[in-house]
Amino acid sequence: MIRGVVNARREAVVRLRVRGPKGIESDVDAIVDSGFTASLTLPATMVTALGLARQSGGTAVLADGSVLQFDLCAAEIAWGGTWRTVLVSAIGNQPLLGMRLLASHKLEIEVVPGGLVEILPLP
Repeated sequence: MIRGVVNARREAVVRLRVRGPKGIESDVDAIVDSGFTASLTLPATMVTALGLARQSGGTAVLADGSVLQFDLCAAEIAWGGTWRTVLVSAIGNQPLLGMRLLASHKLEIEVVPGGLVEILPLP
């Protein structure tokens, strides 16, 4: 189970431990984003700090219709008691947790400031 809290802007936030290929680790507070279909975004500064290497590139169409190019990098995250390899999109200023990571999980959110966020594996 992964737990988090709803912030003052009513965003569901969970803390994730992210590890790069050289063993460098960092805790990140990621906003759960049901409109983001991939796994995880991290700011480019964090991608560099973790030593993540570019695997490929991608293109995103943002809510305002603008198109953005970004790098895709492999990283590991602590997920449900084990390390899981994911593709990280190096984009934006705020880490986002997307729907690909939530596949086969149940997401519960108490949508009030300070409310509980829980991500539970489905049986």
